[in-house]
Amino acid sequence: MAEPTKTASANATEALVLAAQQGDHAAFSRLIADMLPLVRRQSAKYKSVLLDSDDLLQEGLLGLMAAVRTYRFGGDASFSTYACVCVNNQIRTALRKVSGAKSVPTAQSVPWEDNLGAAPSQSLEELQDLREECKQILDFIETGLSATEKSVLKLFLSGLSYCEIAEKIGSSPKSVDNALQRVRHKLKK
Repeated sequence: MAEPTKTASANATEALVLAAQQGDHAAFSRLIADMLPLVRRQSAKYKSVLLDSDDLLQEGLLGLMAAVRTYRFGGDASFSTYACVCVNNQIRTALRKVSGAKSVPTAQSVPWEDNLGAAPSQSLEELQDLREECKQILDFIETGLSATEKSVLKLFLSGLSYCEIAEKIGSSPKSVDNALQRVRHKLKK
């Protein structure tokens, strides 16, 4: 039996991922804009008194950024599948952290296929707005964060734990947590 081929859309997405991993900021912005509907759908599944919908969306975006950084080509999962898992994991981790719970229920049960479906069609104006928003976020990360915050964010997005980051930068896990909280607070503004 022949191996299924990837769709043109999946190939285009993976080309953007590769370019973003190689430091192409325009490709990264485009990828974030293209994947934002998926992040919004995933973050909308969760309800929390401790984190509002903007916080959940922000956590989902952090998960997406980590997915871009850590995705490995040639595996069984497409980038969309991998990103969906990373987004959900990041949101669940944030919810567990603020609530102290061992597990986090979703607001609704959504079939897996619905999570990975094509993004709703968007007008060129909406896409341009999303790209501009992504560019502003990237610009802010470069100019609005301290060197320590940028370093901690980069290590966090590469998948390291707080303890591993603390070891790499010669600090404590608590100072890593504080730096990430400052980053979240600054990005939220």
